[in-house]
Amino acid sequence: TYNQMKNLKMIGLLLLTSLKSIAQAYTPVNTNRILVGAFPFQNFTYDARSASLGEAGIAISPDANSALMNPAKLVFLKQDSTQKSKNIGVSLHYTPYYRNLIQGMNLFGGNLFQVKEKKAYGLTVKYFDAGNVAIYGDNREFIKSFQSKEFSINGFYSLKVRQNNSISIGLKYIYSNLSAHSTTQNVSTKPVNAIAGDLYFYHNGRNTKKHWLNYGASLTNIGGKVSYGDYKQRTFQPTLLKLGAAQNFILGKKQNVLMFTVDANKLLLPTPSIRNAQNEVIAGRNEENITGIGTIFQSWGTAPDGLRETMREITFSFGTEFQYRNFLAIRAGYYTQNRLKGDLHYFTLGLGGKLKNFGLDLSYLLPNKKNQILSNTFRVSLNYYLFK
Repeated sequence: TYNQMKNLKMIGLLLLTSLKSIAQAYTPVNTNRILVGAFPFQNFTYDARSASLGEAGIAISPDANSALMNPAKLVFLKQDSTQKSKNIGVSLHYTPYYRNLIQGMNLFGGNLFQVKEKKAYGLTVKYFDAGNVAIYGDNREFIKSFQSKEFSINGFYSLKVRQNNSISIGLKYIYSNLSAHSTTQNVSTKPVNAIAGDLYFYHNGRNTKKHWLNYGASLTNIGGKVSYGDYKQRTFQPTLLKLGAAQNFILGKKQNVLMFTVDANKLLLPTPSIRNAQNEVIAGRNEENITGIGTIFQSWGTAPDGLRETMREITFSFGTEFQYRNFLAIRAGYYTQNRLKGDLHYFTLGLGGKLKNFGLDLSYLLPNKKNQILSNTFRVSLNYYLFK
């Protein structure tokens, strides 16, 4: 069917870019040497609060969504001394994804955590439903259809190391099945299983009455290369460095808070090299000689155009939030990429509300270009947590 063909094109694009763009970097499909890694769903934004802030969230105030963006923040949730054994929280998240391109794609996220004195721990789940995919052979004959999906399960442990600082570590299992077991153009693919680690830091600056600065950092998806099949090149996991800050101001006498936040994000993947017709590297670094862990350090010096190109690979998220008495929140944000490294730009809007122990967050994406694939994207997050 037509929808199945559209799904096939999308899955084909994901697979081909993951499998081939690193080995044959300077090709008509990646002339700007855009960074591509395995498991891109790991770096999607799942919670509606961060999504409505232009996808910034590494340094914003802690809430039940924090486990997905920066679980180090959880230790600063204000605990109820009468409910010490029940200081738990849970959140659920839903996003219909790429609906302007393909019907049936969805993101689901969730987390469950508990906070005790100076520590927190829990689990997060991310699930990417890529829809029903039809697989065709080399002669366009129908082979089979199946439910394409990816998911991860992450356990984390957070610890307050000083009065205003905290750290967190996480270990995750990742499963990716975009094309099942199939062979097209003499390339066989298979599901992928992988292990990766995460590191987080958070500084809670709320020690003044009228204004304070929070900041944070994360290094996520640290792991070895993976293979989607018998293709000779292995693909890097999407190791991501995030740095962020959030300035907060108290307005009026009713503890209303105005916040401005910014995140900078950099995929720590080698910039695809430029190769000649014999597949020899003529500019940049040979990606095959860089390990999955080594890319954290070596990726900064791989761009064929030098430091200037490396800096273009940094994306920025800007957001602002007004909280009225911890009851109602109004949010807006902006996300931007360099025009040579994806050229993705959009505004975001959002609302949040809390009633007793329940919270609801909504976000909506407003692209500044027509027919953008992320147009009409909305996110919904539902929270429940036993904190003051």
